[in-house]
Amino acid sequence: MASSSAQIAAPSPAPSPSPVATTKSWGPLRLQQQPFFGDKNRAFWILQSAGWAGYFVLRTLSGIANAMGWSFVIHTALLTATGYSITLLMAASYRRLIKLRPIVTWAISIVLVLLASASFSAIEVWSYATFLSPGSRPGGLQFFSSILLTFSLLAAWSALYYGINYYLLLEEQTDQLLRLEHQASNAQLAMLRYQLNPHFLFNTLNSISTLVLLKQTERANAMLSRLSSFLRYTLVNEPTGQVTVEQEV
Repeated sequence: MASSSAQIAAPSPAPSPSPVATTKSWGPLRLQQQPFFGDKNRAFWILQSAGWAGYFVLRTLSGIANAMGWSFVIHTALLTATGYSITLLMAASYRRLIKLRPIVTWAISIVLVLLASASFSAIEVWSYATFLSPGSRPGGLQFFSSILLTFSLLAAWSALYYGINYYLLLEEQTDQLLRLEHQASNAQLAMLRYQLNPHFLFNTLNSISTLVLLKQTERANAMLSRLSSFLRYTLVNEPTGQVTVEQEV
């Protein structure tokens, strides 16, 4: 601002701005922060990858701590890839189910979780017999216990998926409701503008001004009171409300 004033006051060229002034004119670099769920697909892939990566790390550390050997890492990697792929298929189905009635959504979702748990457990038992205990034949109890654990895992994943998506749907409905209320408010203001005829206001104010110049203060006050009552009535009462003939007159 100082250099601009100097240029206007005198024709001589202004001194070159200092590096500090240049820095202030540009300002710090500001990154536009986008909400995490602003892009649903991006948020899904981040959560999906981070969740199964955490599953792989925690289960691998648990196996290493229990001296399971490096074959357990292969076993865990296979289970992680299986869970990642199965939940992708489940997510594709849930995108359609979430638009149905709640009872239909939950019923089909439970069936899908059971089928996914059975498939996941079959691969887990096979991987255990192949990499961790070669030559062993897993029994039905081992398969059943694996299904229970896998069902808990996939049910938690499904609950998290539906919880996040229902929350986002609720936010969208809330935003839409706010937009509709804003539009209704603007429409009401526009209706008020149409109701307040400019010619009527001009003639009324002109009449009041004439009465004031003629020093007819009582009539001017009465007209002002009637005008204020009319404006108050227009602003307070709803346009679609019913009024009596006496109030209208």
